[in-house]
Amino acid sequence: GIEHAILHLLYSRFFTKGINLCNKKIKIVEPFNNLFTQGMVCHETYKDLNNNWLYPDDIEKISTSNVVKKDDKSKVIVGPAESMSKSKKNTIDPETMIKQYGADAVRWFILSDSPPEKDVQWSNTGVSSANKFLQKIWNLNFEIARKKNGVKDSIKGKLINSKINNFVHKIDSAIKNFRFNVAIALFYEVYKILKDNVNTNVNKKELTQNIILIMKLMVPFTPHLAYECLELHGCKTADKWPNISKDDDFDQIKFAVQINGKTRDILEVQKNLDESQINKVVKEKSKAHKYLMDKKIIKTIFINNKIINYII
Repeated sequence: GIEHAILHLLYSRFFTKGINLCNKKIKIVEPFNNLFTQGMVCHETYKDLNNNWLYPDDIEKISTSNVVKKDDKSKVIVGPAESMSKSKKNTIDPETMIKQYGADAVRWFILSDSPPEKDVQWSNTGVSSANKFLQKIWNLNFEIARKKNGVKDSIKGKLINSKINNFVHKIDSAIKNFRFNVAIALFYEVYKILKDNVNTNVNKKELTQNIILIMKLMVPFTPHLAYECLELHGCKTADKWPNISKDDDFDQIKFAVQINGKTRDILEVQKNLDESQINKVVKEKSKAHKYLMDKKIIKTIFINNKIINYII
């Protein structure tokens, strides 16, 4: 808890000041800029009719309102969720959870449940769900690894690169600001983007580069899975944090598609696409395209990063 963390802070400050006093080559006076205290992992408490504490493994939940002891089926009194402690026996053996779900799933659940400064309500179901999602991540990596190159679609590839790059920025920022639950929520969105494009004509090389970026960002959360996936893709820089691109061309913008001056669609596209690229996006993805079918385009008015207006 907080007291435990504060004492470690005091020990560290004491030793640093002592070393600084004895060795003039050491210029560090304070070892840390600040203390960030994490929330506790909490669990329900259980007592039998004799007021004795019970372990979670000692009880059986028949329903939400009916909890009994496993051995004699006597009634169990369910108490509020409190910080896990040996005295109240509301602890979960991490070895058991790791054996059943893997260390990465346990880490993923704890970090995703709530902001790091808040308490975490332990849930076996939550760990199970984390395990299932990480299995999906592995399957996605395997699908990309065995994907055939196919025909390169530069427009679609650039759009995916743009979207992933935006998420990389957000995840990197969330990690730096200790918003781990926010970062994990973003990983779910990234998974959907990549999953939706695995079986399209997006080039394998571009998908691989993007999944490598994402797996590097997952290393602090799920190191075992992330390194295994990076090895699967033959990544030689698994120990290097990805370079976060500052190129404005990766920004997404709202782009209006007009027919005879009337707006028929608003597209979300990569910044600075030229007229020919916009035409291709309109043809493939815009609902405005149906108004252009079998029509003669007399004139096209294109304003960069704003609108394209087809006069028919």
